[in-house]
Amino acid sequence: MNEQRLWVPEGSPEEGRVRPHVLWLPHDQPDVLAYLARVRRILTPYADIITPVAEHDAHMTIEKLEPHDDDGQRVDTARLLRAAPIIRQRLAGRVPFGIEIGPPRSSASAAVMDVWPETELHEFYLSVRAGCSDAGLAMAPAAAWFWGHVSGGYGLEDTNTPEMAGRSDRLASELGRGLRPGSRVSATVSSLWLVLERQDPESNTYTFRRVCEIGLGRTERAS
Repeated sequence: MNEQRLWVPEGSPEEGRVRPHVLWLPHDQPDVLAYLARVRRILTPYADIITPVAEHDAHMTIEKLEPHDDDGQRVDTARLLRAAPIIRQRLAGRVPFGIEIGPPRSSASAAVMDVWPETELHEFYLSVRAGCSDAGLAMAPAAAWFWGHVSGGYGLEDTNTPEMAGRSDRLASELGRGLRPGSRVSATVSSLWLVLERQDPESNTYTFRRVCEIGLGRTERAS
């Protein structure tokens, strides 16, 4: 979590570390949680270069929202709750769909698992963005293609010495073969969550507080 990735400079007010996000959470899918636990077991011996994501923090980001809405109002719990019914209207016609997660791999700054199928996820992403726009929530420009992924761990140190580079190579190798057989896991996307996510550079983690669940084709539930 280097300076380029910080949401706000060190020493900024605490509220700058908290931003609204739209997430898919696997918390109610035992097969996915068991799969992620296997990934954590591979990552744990490399805690000097990567921070494993705790079970309760596992997620797939669907959209990162700006901290202020179109009217310049800070997006807090109350603002997300007001937005939820509008987003739900955009998703009411979408039915739950299946995805595949994995295999795990090492990226430049994290251990990630890509999520498939790409086309359905991209269409879902566009529907979520349309709902957020209807609700007056500000976002960055749309990605040319949605990259669905679940992070298993976030890089802690730059591997800029021969020893660290060697450890990074060994980790990448273990990720590539450590979950075989069973390098992918099936899951179901039946809802998403509006959350307030916190970036903590000291612990090299992203945590979040659930605000509201929005079920596909169903009414949302406040947490």
